Amino acid sequence: MRKEHDYLLDMYRILAILMVLSVHINGYLCGKPEMVSKLFSYGAYGVALYFILSGYFSYSSVTKSRSGRQYVWKKAVRILPMYYISLLFTFIVGVFITGAYPLSWEWVWHVFFLNMFIPNREWMWWNSTNFFWTMPAFIAWYILSYFVVKRINRSWQAAVCTLIASIAAPFLKRWMYGFASEQFANWNFFSLLYVFMFGLFSYLVVMEKKIFSGIIYGVGIGGAGWMLGNHSGFFLFSILFYEMIVVTGTKRILSPWLEREKCKKIVFTLSESSYSVYLTHWFILALGGKMFKHAPWYLAYTVFIVLAFLLGYLSCYFVEKPITRKISIF
Repeated sequence: MRKEHDYLLDMYRILAILMVLSVHINGYLCGKPEMVSKLFSYGAYGVALYFILSGYFSYSSVTKSRSGRQYVWKKAVRILPMYYISLLFTFIVGVFITGAYPLSWEWVWHVFFLNMFIPNREWMWWNSTNFFWTMPAFIAWYILSYFVVKRINRSWQAAVCTLIASIAAPFLKRWMYGFASEQFANWNFFSLLYVFMFGLFSYLVVMEKKIFSGIIYGVGIGGAGWMLGNHSGFFLFSILFYEMIVVTGTKRILSPWLEREKCKKIVFTLSESSYSVYLTHWFILALGGKMFKHAPWYLAYTVFIVLAFLLGYLSCYFVEKPITRKISIF
């Protein structure tokens, strides 16, 4: 069951990156039907699925580490090398090739993951260079999760914490509106903490096999959060993704699709490449975005998806993994 379930989660990773790719290419597709444009716009919530999966995996990641030092090292080796390589090339492409970004000292915010921890009344270019607004949230969660997991080991405890984070989010945002832009207030780590908590919550529900109570808790949290002002799309999709993971994780739904070894290999490869796909697909848009606008929307979309996964695959298996293996030996 555990092996099957891991492949299901791999499929969710693929779904998440497809959603993100779809919303990012949406503005480059000309002549597409309104329904397609609307559908692709929902891809923005693929980030919520990424956050939930990060919360889901954090529990086992922490519990399998012998110490906090080992946990931090494993996360750093896994995340930082490819991120900094992507950041370097973003700087080169964005400043010297396309001119999309200025030559400024504010690039340093990305080096230290501060771009979404420095509030500003205007949404600045350095808040989201190459879609990097999510990276501070990931890093903050990985640090926080070590302490959270040490204190939460039952699904009901995670439910309470998720509820608190969900109902606190709209009040926190309203407070931030006084000194930060709307985008910053909506997308910073503290406002989206509940999304990661849904992931941790779903993990404990699946491990305890409490599908019925897990579904009810999810509905209850959703209802309470909505009544207290959490009307964001991230909140609604977080509930949807949470329920999806709980139901499929405890009932083995979709497992027949993953019985074939070839399917398993493809799913695993695409899932493992998803981090690199996320970090590198901006280069395709930055260098080839104008060409996409002159092609039929369905052809441009298909080519972009293929190129994004190809670049991500090459980056993962010829850059990310070799560097990670070399660093891991220390």
